[in-house]
Amino acid sequence: MPNACFCEAIRSEGIKQPANSWSSLGFVVVAVLVVVRLARKPHDRRAAYLLYVLALVVVGLGSAWFHATLTFNAQFADVLGMYLVATFALLYSIGRLRPLSSTALVSCYIAVNVVLAMLLYWHPVVRRYVFAAQLLAALGVEILIRRRHGPIAATRHLSKAAAIMAVAFMIWILDFTRVVCRPESLIQGHAIWHILGAVAAWYLFRYYHESHQTEKPTW
Repeated sequence: MPNACFCEAIRSEGIKQPANSWSSLGFVVVAVLVVVRLARKPHDRRAAYLLYVLALVVVGLGSAWFHATLTFNAQFADVLGMYLVATFALLYSIGRLRPLSSTALVSCYIAVNVVLAMLLYWHPVVRRYVFAAQLLAALGVEILIRRRHGPIAATRHLSKAAAIMAVAFMIWILDFTRVVCRPESLIQGHAIWHILGAVAAWYLFRYYHESHQTEKPTW
């Protein structure tokens, strides 16, 4: 329940948690930046990145909706957006390791997320474990990629994304456990988690966008 999950006080009128809600839009800002970067620097996998843009928009709007209303349907949209991002990271990495056409990528993307959406709706209690499993799987594929191609300059972006997410997760824990908590403050740990997560998403995109330059395309 919301009272047991987030430090920010729940308002009786209007947006339930303003700081947590507005900070979620950082993901939408990053989605716009991705579109601008793709427009300026065309990429042979640009169509696939539209899935990433879609995922970021769903994360941002879904999270903003959830913290504004604190309803189950909004939470569903919030977590589904997280699944969309993690699924893209996993499938995109697999596509760099083994041949995978754009059609296959989109088809797998839709199929996987339909299954995850069903699981999320009927068994929402496992949502964090499913998300963690997706991230670990994507990381495992990235390790295999690095063994095949060796270190590349773009890896610095992935390292930045991982470091930022590590810091963000520590802040999330402090907020979740209320070790650091001022319910009425406009500065909230969960809001910082949103902003840092959006920054990490930007660096993850830059890693994917630049890494193809030293890799042999597989799709």
